[in-house]
Amino acid sequence: MNASTRALADLARAGNRVLREPSMQVAFEIHHLADRPGQLADILARDPDGGGFAETLSSSANGVGLVIGTRVGDAHTQPRSPGQRLAGQRLPGQRHGAWAELERDESGCATFLGSERPSLSFQHESAQTLDGVISIEDEPKRMLTRHGLAVLDTLVHVAETALHAGEAPVLTLQCPAQLPPTNSFRDGVGGRVSEVARSSSMAIRFSVALERPSADVRLQIADRLARHCEDHGLGLWLSDTRPGYRTGNWFLVLPHDRSIARSAYRREDEPRRASNAAEGCLPVTFVGPARPGAMHAILSFLGQFHAVSVLACSMTVLDELTFLHLQLAVDGASRGRLASVNRQLADLRTRSGDPAGVLTTVLDLLLPDGPVEPPNEAQVERLLARAGDYQTVLGPALPVVPDTAVRRVPIWVGWQMRKSEAGLRAPLLALHQALALLGLADDGVDHRLRPNIEYLICRQQGAALLRGKGKLAVARSLVEQRFPGDGQGTARLAAELREAWTARLRACGDDRFGEISVSSREFLLGEGQPRH
Repeated sequence: MNASTRALADLARAGNRVLREPSMQVAFEIHHLADRPGQLADILARDPDGGGFAETLSSSANGVGLVIGTRVGDAHTQPRSPGQRLAGQRLPGQRHGAWAELERDESGCATFLGSERPSLSFQHESAQTLDGVISIEDEPKRMLTRHGLAVLDTLVHVAETALHAGEAPVLTLQCPAQLPPTNSFRDGVGGRVSEVARSSSMAIRFSVALERPSADVRLQIADRLARHCEDHGLGLWLSDTRPGYRTGNWFLVLPHDRSIARSAYRREDEPRRASNAAEGCLPVTFVGPARPGAMHAILSFLGQFHAVSVLACSMTVLDELTFLHLQLAVDGASRGRLASVNRQLADLRTRSGDPAGVLTTVLDLLLPDGPVEPPNEAQVERLLARAGDYQTVLGPALPVVPDTAVRRVPIWVGWQMRKSEAGLRAPLLALHQALALLGLADDGVDHRLRPNIEYLICRQQGAALLRGKGKLAVARSLVEQRFPGDGQGTARLAAELREAWTARLRACGDDRFGEISVSSREFLLGEGQPRH
């Protein structure tokens, strides 16, 4: 499909959406919470409206969970009934038609209800993409501050590279992410045998939309990324674009150089700061109309402060709205320190301000050694120009929970269904029940070993179709107990889960599903799965 044909296709989609949704107001719901297995299913089960998410992103990292859902149309542009609110407050300073409201529960986790006008000009369903993975660390390690410095620096470089490539929009960012199993081998009886990679590592996965995907543009992007990774010892994989190769097939560009990577972000003048374990984080989510350059403006603004580190990120475009979620490290994150940060956040939420002003104030809370240096004026102007109308939702600050003791392997799931008011409720609750039927998520299993959704994305395709894809992290010990001595245990478990999941959907009498797919490898999922 050439550029002009794609432009016409995107214009037609935008026009069709205006006819279907004349208000063009998208309601969203954001959950910042302590991560635990089954949390997404619980949100959908206890909230009838929550099951009606039109598009969804869910991720977990460092013991912190994120759930984002959107609803489109007049019927869903108001918050839930006041009787359901625990402690809500409207955030002032919002533009006409845009609002955000905070709910808290007794556990200290937060739910943000809001509304925003999308960008109809941002239509890239038909664009080709360049996908890649960059490794920050190639073996299990507790998250250190230097890792956070490397994550932020690399995120800035990816966003800057996309901007230089004709202002190509960034579609997704995800960290941590699964490293491609390119070099994952173990010694077998008959030689070297391929082994399933860990479900996630300290790595950044990204996707950039290319409106004019010429070989020259792809080469320029790859070369710029490769030079950065080589200088810092980071591994680089790019998606295999040859005919017949699907999402999840990777081409190794540069291997990870552990010695260079571990020394690249150690600061001689701050040896302790650059090596200390990260103990606390502040979840921050930015929401606004999708537009090229917005990600670079936010990330480069943060990158100018030398002590700021990002422990994890999730970014995607849902209903032509950009959602950028970051875990910002909290220095000296004792229990009392986190409580203090949360008390001060309550005051910050009562103020209006652009993202630059909010972030500068927040960084003063996160870095206890004193106020941050004044931001560069050029950075402020860039942020205001590209993302000055973005809403910012903050907190609560949460402790970082390392998860390096348990070896987890991935099981990828995918589905396609006709759109309905139930949204994700049917597939997710049926999946949760299937895990319990297989004995993986019942009361007899240690909660630390239960399967957890590390990543899930669900997008609307056209007017009547939803496609979803997710990655379950399953303790390898559970797989080995179920299939002792079987090198194909993960694949066999995937087959059993698919059978149990399909049976649960049939038992519910749900005939909306045209495709159910489960696999130990992403590229073996069914056709047409949404971009990561």
